[in-house]
Amino acid sequence: MTLNQARLHRLNDQPIVKDGQFVLYWMQAQRRLSHNHSLDYAIKCANELGKPLVIYEGLRLDYPWASARLHQFILEGMRDNAAAAGKQGFTYWPFVETKKRPAKGLLARLAARAALVITDDFPCFIIPGQSASLARWTDRAVIAVDSNSVVPLRLLGDAPYAAAHLRPKIHKQFAGAFEHRSAPKPKPPRADGSKIIPGFDLAELDDLPRLIARLPVDQNVRPVDGRAGGSAAARAQLKVFLKKGLPIYAEHRSDPAPPSEVHGSGLSPYLHFGHIGIEEIVMSVFDATGGYAPVRLHLEVAGKREGFFGEDANANSFLDEALTWRDVGYVWHLHRREDTKSLETALPKWALATLHLHAGDEREFVYDLAQWESAATHDPLWNAAQRELMATGGIHNYLRMLWGKKVIEWSKTPEEAYQTLVHLNNKYALDGRNPNSYTGILWCFGLFDRPWAPQRNVLGQIRYMSSANTAKKFKLGAYLDWVATLPAPAPAPIPSKTTA
Repeated sequence: MTLNQARLHRLNDQPIVKDGQFVLYWMQAQRRLSHNHSLDYAIKCANELGKPLVIYEGLRLDYPWASARLHQFILEGMRDNAAAAGKQGFTYWPFVETKKRPAKGLLARLAARAALVITDDFPCFIIPGQSASLARWTDRAVIAVDSNSVVPLRLLGDAPYAAAHLRPKIHKQFAGAFEHRSAPKPKPPRADGSKIIPGFDLAELDDLPRLIARLPVDQNVRPVDGRAGGSAAARAQLKVFLKKGLPIYAEHRSDPAPPSEVHGSGLSPYLHFGHIGIEEIVMSVFDATGGYAPVRLHLEVAGKREGFFGEDANANSFLDEALTWRDVGYVWHLHRREDTKSLETALPKWALATLHLHAGDEREFVYDLAQWESAATHDPLWNAAQRELMATGGIHNYLRMLWGKKVIEWSKTPEEAYQTLVHLNNKYALDGRNPNSYTGILWCFGLFDRPWAPQRNVLGQIRYMSSANTAKKFKLGAYLDWVATLPAPAPAPIPSKTTA
């Protein structure tokens, strides 16, 4: 399978209809007009067929966990895309569903006029189901294109059982894939499609609070102040990270700290919504640390993990997170997406066995969903992580692991803990509903890990983390002081010990 073939996934056996009016790119996951293999392929098809290209980006009301926070972040990206399309000459149609302007049937009508439909191949959340549904009922060819990572996911083999399993595969394929990366400044097709689609009042995108306020989405999950969505904000965040965060990444990426200290990249929400692509990020890291040179890329040798980029420890550390660990979640979902429905289908046998063995253990504390959501536990550090999630749409990477582990310890059952974590993360996190959301949560239960000794209450051989050890490992004062300035959630009762 060639690189280009590996990016394309034919979703049905319908033909390309040569008398169709245009090529339709249904933008679902890669919501940007640059560094986008889906867009590149749609342009290629339009030029070969001599057709215009129509880019359709829609936002419905009925997606799971729909909220003012998620809606605004997506709409800010649509506003950027509308501006970019106007400058670059693309025919772009942003459609925002309202009660008076339903989306039902719209995509079907567009597809019926198209020669074929190009969309994004994304292995998580509602996108695979939506794409499969379109492919079933349309009589046009539907082709999904993989823009998820530098190396096409289907070249990386089966679902990995550990990062060490996937890392050498990425290193082996990386140089060739990176040489065939997507276009930074794609040119629109030769045929003009500006007169093909109905109009949309772009002025609605100029007053997003007013637009969102009248929509039937969860208005209690508010947009994050100072955290705009869209490609412009994504590139601004990348610029800040390259200047302040990358030079200290290897040493300080795990340190809990206020966002002003830039210990992490802050790019995961933009990657999730496709407002920036991983290829652009990788290229920018190379440029910031000396330029890309394929000869300096290393493979694993004699069990020693070598980096992606020469001897630069910060670039190596970041790229291993952004490529290896990110791809672990994406490749796993490509093969096992349906298994995320429960722990019984998702976890390795040893993890299930140890959790079952300790299922009847007495819990020191037991909290219900309302108490979790209100950050009303006995543990100040867990409460701080939850408050950060609710107020900012994210949790510091190291504390996210601790946050997950404690929910397992203080829930009635492991399955209840899993459903609690999925709900809280997907409801509040800007980077939720993503392959790495699920695999990150499942890691807390033993996925991609190994059995640990000694056997512990409730967790068994699952890796243990504690707030006390975290406080010894890191200086938490600045982080906790910052969290104290965030809006407090509504109060909930705190249970006494052993309330199971």
